[in-house]
Amino acid sequence: MRYGIMINLDYESQLYDDCGRVWRAIRDAMLAAGFRIEGRLFTIEMTAPEACAIARSVVDGVDLEPGEDVFAFLKEFYGYDNSETVNLLLPPSERFELLED
Repeated sequence: MRYGIMINLDYESQLYDDCGRVWRAIRDAMLAAGFRIEGRLFTIEMTAPEACAIARSVVDGVDLEPGEDVFAFLKEFYGYDNSETVNLLLPPSERFELLED
């Protein structure tokens, strides 16, 4: 099962440059843990409980400046089954036609 982890930082309450630095640290740690990145969504092929446990552990272990708490920078931190995701940039499947020769 492909599972997705969505992480959005709190740019409204934190400095932009600090959020950029924190995002890079989170991104690098998630990639090192085996997640793929798709925009700001991280995906991995595993069960929901496993993916969530790894994501929580990775984010909790992100190394920041002394005194900084990574969770103070998080606005959203969600996990969900990504198998039902619909790419709205593609035309609807009902518009495809199969022509036989």
